[in-house]
Amino acid sequence: MTALAHLRRGSSGTQQLFKLQSACAFFQCHESSFVPKRVLIFKKISRYQIEKNSNPQLNESELKHKLVSGGANYDAIKAVHYRTKETELRVVKALADLDISFKIRNRYNVDVDIIAWADLILPIGGDGTFLMASNLIRNNTKPIIGINSDPEFSEGFLMLPSKYTNLIDEIFEKLKSGHFKHLMRSRIRTTLHGEDIWQVPFHLHDKNSSSPQEKFYESHHNLIKPKGDLPKSRHLPWLALNEVFIGESLSAKISILHIHLGNENIQKVKCSGMCITTGTGSSSWYRAINYLNPQTVEDVLRMAGCKDNYSSEDVKKICSDFNAQLQYPAEQPILSYVIRDMIINQVWPSSDCLLPRGFCNTISVRSQCSDGELVIDGGIAVHWNIGTMAVFEILEQDALKNITLLD
Repeated sequence: MTALAHLRRGSSGTQQLFKLQSACAFFQCHESSFVPKRVLIFKKISRYQIEKNSNPQLNESELKHKLVSGGANYDAIKAVHYRTKETELRVVKALADLDISFKIRNRYNVDVDIIAWADLILPIGGDGTFLMASNLIRNNTKPIIGINSDPEFSEGFLMLPSKYTNLIDEIFEKLKSGHFKHLMRSRIRTTLHGEDIWQVPFHLHDKNSSSPQEKFYESHHNLIKPKGDLPKSRHLPWLALNEVFIGESLSAKISILHIHLGNENIQKVKCSGMCITTGTGSSSWYRAINYLNPQTVEDVLRMAGCKDNYSSEDVKKICSDFNAQLQYPAEQPILSYVIRDMIINQVWPSSDCLLPRGFCNTISVRSQCSDGELVIDGGIAVHWNIGTMAVFEILEQDALKNITLLD
C-alpha cells in the first residue's frame, strides 16, 4: 500500500464521522424570527488607539515619528483605525434606525452587568475581538454574531462573510425573517486545583501596557474572588473557544508537565508547552503546530527510497489531505491536544500511552513550571506554577451560541 493510501485510510474513519455530523448540522431548519432589543457592541481596540493610550505625552507628529522610526507604517495603522471606526458607525446607524437599544464597550470598560443586560453580543473587529467577547459569555443561551471591521486586511474566520461589513441592514433583516441558524460551538472549561490559584489574571495584550484604564479581568477577578479562606478549587469564569495553552511563560524554557489523559496513567513530559483545543480552534494554532509541509514529506519519501514514485503534485496532495483532516467540526464535544516539541531521548523515551497529539474527553495536567502560565484563547492569562492541577473538559451548557446567516 502506498504512503498516500495509508494516509487516506488512516484518516477516513474520523473524517466520515465528522462529515456526517457536519451534514446533520447543515440541514437544520431555519430559526424563528429574532429581533434583539438590547445589543452590546464590543468593539476592537485598534493599534492606533493602543499607541495613543500608551504614549499620552506625545502629540500626533511625535507619535508618527516614534512609530516610523520603529519600522511601523503609520499611515496604514491610522487607515485601519478609520476603517474600523466607519464600520462601527454603520452598525450604530442601523441599530438606531431599527430603534434597537445598544451600548458600546471595549476590553477596557466592559463589565459583567453589561453582558447580562444585552440579548445579543455584537463584536466588531477581527477574530481576536470575537474571541475576547466570547470569553465573557458564561452560558449557552446568549447569542453572538461578529462583523469584520476590516475585511480587506483581516480574514475574520469567526466573523460574518466580508460582504456583510457594508450590508449591516441585511444582517438584521435576515435575523427578523429567520434566515439564520445557531452554531453551538464547543468551549473548554478549566478548573484549577491547588494552593496558589487565586492570583489576579491579566491579558497578554496589556502585560506590558502603561494604559491607565482599569482592566476588566482584574475587576472581574476581584468580584468573583471568595471572601475569607480561599477554596483549593476554582472554575475559571472564562471559557476557551479556540484553545488553552499551558507551559512556561518564557518560550525558551523547558516546560515539565504531568499529563493525565482520560483513564491513562500519568506521564511526565518535557516539552515546549501543551495546547488543548476545540473544533473551532482546530483550524487555528492547532493546525499551525501540526501543519505538514512538502519538504518534510519529500524527506520521508526519500529516506524510504520511494521519492521517485511521487510527483510534486502527489506530495502536495499528501500534505493537503493530512492538513485537512486536522480540522474537525466546531460543535464536536471533544478535546484535541498537541504537545509542542516533546523531548524524546534515552533518558526521556517515547511512550506508547502518550502520543504527541490526539483526542480526549477530559485532560488533567499538573504543573512543574517555575514561571508557568495558562493562557485562554491567546489572551487571558493566569499564573500556573509548580503543583497546580488544571482539568480541561467540554460541557454542553458551556457551548457558545453563534449566529450564522443563511444565504
